[in-house]
Amino acid sequence: MHKPLLHLLLLGAASVTILASPTLALHVLDDGHDLNQVPAFNVTNFEASAMVLSNRNFYKFDVTFYHEAHPVHCEALGTTINHKLTSIPQTWCPSELGGPPGSSSGGGKYGNDTTGNPNNGTSNPSSTTGLGVSFKWTEQPDGSAALLIVRRINDKAADTAVYKVTADCIPMMGDDIFRHQVYEGPENFSVPAYRSSQSD
Repeated sequence: MHKPLLHLLLLGAASVTILASPTLALHVLDDGHDLNQVPAFNVTNFEASAMVLSNRNFYKFDVTFYHEAHPVHCEALGTTINHKLTSIPQTWCPSELGGPPGSSSGGGKYGNDTTGNPNNGTSNPSSTTGLGVSFKWTEQPDGSAALLIVRRINDKAADTAVYKVTADCIPMMGDDIFRHQVYEGPENFSVPAYRSSQSD
């Protein structure tokens, strides 16, 4: 898959409220690529919270794909000035072997750095193959949020899922100096996923 397509997938979460039908997915990915539904992504142990008495927030979960024996763990830290959840840019999840994609300790693809930029690592995206998983959390103007998960298959194909988090699932909790935003929705859920592939 070419870099512009991945960029489009990741930017799509900023304007997508939910990816629940092939019609909407086609609207988001309308760039001449084939699109097919694939088995849903299974997310488990999802947590997101602003930390009490801190300027940090965190996001973490495991995601399992239909043919994976083990879940992939994803997590990120963000910065907040108002004890709320904030948008998180594309963040690569460590590979099954425990290192980030493209690292010497991991078996994934596409190098990254700690900022989540997939192009700053030592791996060459145009010459490698294998699994690469990333996610992005986007706050919406109406108080809801969208969790985008991308499973990059190779240079020409990626599976994408977007989970809508309604505003009532991310309330402010606590009083006074202990007030902070917390994800209170389900910890385990399945998200419809779609494959975008580019023909030669």
